[in-house]
Amino acid sequence: MSSSATARSRITFPAAAWTVVAIALAIRLLHVYFTQRFNPLSADLQLDAATYDRWARALAFGGDTGPTTLMQSPVYPWFLSLIYRAFGPELAAARIAQALLGTASCGLIMLATRRFFRSDVSALLAGLIAAFYAPLVFYEGILLPATIVVFLNALFISVMFTERRPGTPRLLAAGIVLGAAAAANPPTLLLFPFALLHLHFAGAPPAPRAAGAASAGEAPAPRRAGRFLKGSLALTLGVAAALSPLTVRNALRTGEFIPLTAGAGINFYHGNNPEANGFYQVPVYRGVSLGGTPEEQSVNMERVASKETGRILSQTEVSNFWLGAGLDYIRGNPGAWAALVWRKFQFFWNAYERANVENFSFHRRFRGILSLPLLTFGVVAPLGLLGVFLTSGRRRRLLLLYGGIFAYFFTALVFYVLARYRLSVVVFLIPFAGAAVVELVALARGRRVAELALSLAALGALAFFSNRTVARDTPGGISSYHVRAGNAYVARGDTTRAEGEYRKALELNGGNEAAERALEGILRGGAPGPGADQKLR
Repeated sequence: MSSSATARSRITFPAAAWTVVAIALAIRLLHVYFTQRFNPLSADLQLDAATYDRWARALAFGGDTGPTTLMQSPVYPWFLSLIYRAFGPELAAARIAQALLGTASCGLIMLATRRFFRSDVSALLAGLIAAFYAPLVFYEGILLPATIVVFLNALFISVMFTERRPGTPRLLAAGIVLGAAAAANPPTLLLFPFALLHLHFAGAPPAPRAAGAASAGEAPAPRRAGRFLKGSLALTLGVAAALSPLTVRNALRTGEFIPLTAGAGINFYHGNNPEANGFYQVPVYRGVSLGGTPEEQSVNMERVASKETGRILSQTEVSNFWLGAGLDYIRGNPGAWAALVWRKFQFFWNAYERANVENFSFHRRFRGILSLPLLTFGVVAPLGLLGVFLTSGRRRRLLLLYGGIFAYFFTALVFYVLARYRLSVVVFLIPFAGAAVVELVALARGRRVAELALSLAALGALAFFSNRTVARDTPGGISSYHVRAGNAYVARGDTTRAEGEYRKALELNGGNEAAERALEGILRGGAPGPGADQKLR
């Protein structure tokens, strides 16, 4: 490429990048508008979302202090409480703030991709993929920590990766961002060793051209080691600084050293017990349900653990009890556990979005951005995995991306698969997806027919594997969402739409008593709407 062409490229990339950011912002603001305007569930907060909202309101305005356990990180309620203090407890304000964070994440993914692959086109493609990725847009409209975790991950790889060895201030900042991401979502801490590996290779000289040949300007080994240790210390101090407020808060509440949360053992049991199916589901112990809400589970699991051990347990001891219960199941049922891990493997790489708070597929039925044919995991995952293979020759540059994929994949295998937890892995897959498209085009232009055919065949196989039907929403589960929508329409005074939702609920599950009672109430009340004079079936 000539110098003039390079100059033109450098001039046009910022304009193209800002255009991508503007597209991402427009999509997200439109999603907020349509959610507030047409989605009846927009104000109907359930389970974790209701807990976080109540927690944030207590932090912002006083009153009930929210959950008293350490199963859930307080980082997201802290963030949400700042929005409530500034704009009042308005869900629209929270959604707009998360839309802005999501837009920033698209820009950061684009910036990181450009640095990792030294390609403007790969970066712009990655930015567009992030902008049009439906689950990202969806979770930016839900009161859950997923959006802030995605943003912090994208910020971390953007700050951490540079062409040259990062300086101490930059590494300190990267450590702070990584620590904040781990405080919001503990599995993110698995990125730390990959950050150290990246730091090591960032300071290592390129491979010599011949045996015994040294690279020009290569620093002596003791100096490289000293730089690595200094950089590692800065990164570690940054992580520790970000985690310290949470650690101090936990110590003041429990008297124990708990740097993150005390829910690891409990979540491990959720994903490894006789009733486990690979997804999150309401935990059961010896045939007895432990509750469906975070508050119920906290009380019941602490009560059961204390009863089994014959004494009152601390938060850490409760977590350890359930970790032991999960390990006991694995030791006693190795074959069943191996099959369970295989199911988790398939679920993680499948297009199906498993939810326990809000259902992605159900929300797409309402008017708005999500009803459009946006990108899904069934597109991004195959492209991303192909990109991992096609760019393997640059693997020393890509350790941070490998680390992110490993961290979330490994966590799912150890615990369970959930759509909002898996969401963060796309921060590390999307750059590979953008690079994959560029590599495929390069193979086509270079007329490397055999390599192109092999790559396309691999892409087809990955797409088939990712888009197989390995799980689906149950009729009973979807029926309950229709009841929620019907109740929300009743609250708005729209009994016609409410009646339609209740009837759909009963079509899916004729034994849904809540739908039956609600529909009977509408019909007896003489509410307008088709079928008002018909008998309830």
